[in-house]
Formats: sequence, C-alpha cells, structure tokens
Amino acid sequence: MTTNGDTPTSCFASRCSSRIRDAVRRRLTALVAAAYPPRCLLCGRELRSLDVLCADCVTSLPAFEGPRCERCGEPLVDASTDLCLRCGTHAFSVDRIVSLGPYHRSWGALVRAFKFDREIAVGRWLGRRLADAPRALSPQSYDVVTYVPMTRKDRRERGFNQARVLAREVARTAHLPVRRLLVKTRETSAQRLLTARDRHKNLREAFRPIPSAYSRVLLVDDIYTTGATVEECARTLKRGGAEHVVALTVARA
Repeated sequence: MTTNGDTPTSCFASRCSSRIRDAVRRRLTALVAAAYPPRCLLCGRELRSLDVLCADCVTSLPAFEGPRCERCGEPLVDASTDLCLRCGTHAFSVDRIVSLGPYHRSWGALVRAFKFDREIAVGRWLGRRLADAPRALSPQSYDVVTYVPMTRKDRRERGFNQARVLAREVARTAHLPVRRLLVKTRETSAQRLLTARDRHKNLREAFRPIPSAYSRVLLVDDIYTTGATVEECARTLKRGGAEHVVALTVARA
C-alpha cells in the first residue's frame, strides 16, 4: 500500500484531514458564538448559535394564503380553477414560478438585509430555505441551478450578485450543479422605477444564453414582482437549449 494517487492510504488521510477541519470549524464557531452572541435579525433575541433567526421567528415567517395559480402563484378569483386568467390565456417561457412568501412582511426584511446590508450569511440561509421549497424542488427532476446575471458594473457596485449567492446554496443543498448559463449584455434601468409594461421593454434582449446540454433548469432570483426578469431569462435559456425552466425566488412583491 503506497501513498501515491487515490490509494487507500491517501483516501484515509484525506478523510482524517476533513474530519479534523470540521472539528476545528465547529470549535471555532462555538467560541465565536460564546464571545459575541448573535441576535435574531427580526426580533433581536440573543441566539445560542451562529444563526440568522430564532426558532419563533422562523415559525412565524408568513406563507401565502388562499388558493394560488399553479404556474405563477397569483391569487385565484375562482378557487375551482388551477390557473389564473393570465396564465390560462397566454403562453410564457418560464414554466413555473415559486416564491417562499410575501415581500412586504418578514421575507422582505430578510431580503433587504442580505441585498443592501450585505449580510451574506442571511443570503445563504435564504438559499437553504429555497432549496426546501416543497412545491418546486424535486432534485431528480432538474439538471442544473442557474441565476439571474448582473453586468460587471452592477456587480462591482454591489460587491456581489445576490442571485448567485442564493443559487449556490440551493445547488449545494439539493446536490445539483450550479452553472452560469446567462450573460447580461447591457446596462438596464432599475426595474423598481418602471411600470409593468416598461419593465418588459427594459429587459428585452438584455441577456445572452451560454449554450449547454442542460434541459431542466432551476432559475434563482431574490424577488418576483411582475415576472419580467424571470420571463426574459427563461426565454433566453430556452433559446440556449433548455426545455423546462422553473423560477425560484425568496419573496413575491
């Protein structure tokens, strides 16, 4: 038995090294939590471990109420139908849109802390919650996780792409690959400043696909408002070879 290549000796050493690193990481995490007790982002209660929310705030995170459209999640006027009027009468590129909860409540506070206060740990926590979205994520049904891209200028100004942070955590939790399948080719106006109609015009042809062999794609973003962003991204992904695109977002405005 030698120590060259993938031999039993080298594999054993690798496992031991990994266990030691994990033990050291757990010990350091415990020491940091003891010295600087973290607090719940929503209620301010002191936490016993390095986490984002206390158990009570996690339990009280709001879910959507009432019957919802199976494709886009809009409230249904007629509870006996599966689709809203818009989804039932129009064709869309994005096959399904799933969000964790309404933006105007606790979910919005979490997104803002992540996106604008640069609380990356919050983004990773939200990514794990996205991966658990029961209606959206059946890992064996998807080939890859991707995300809504930013231009280099926007990424430099923010310091990170929030959709990429979320997507990486979704992929890790779901044991799926994460790949950049879209490129944003031009600067666009801030979507929040535009009407619903202008949002679609603003993003038209703003993305370029990176051709791939992935057929079933999970597209991740932070917020769903009018659907303009995920629709244009899904349309571009399908132009690049995708056949089925499901959009995952943290909150729905």
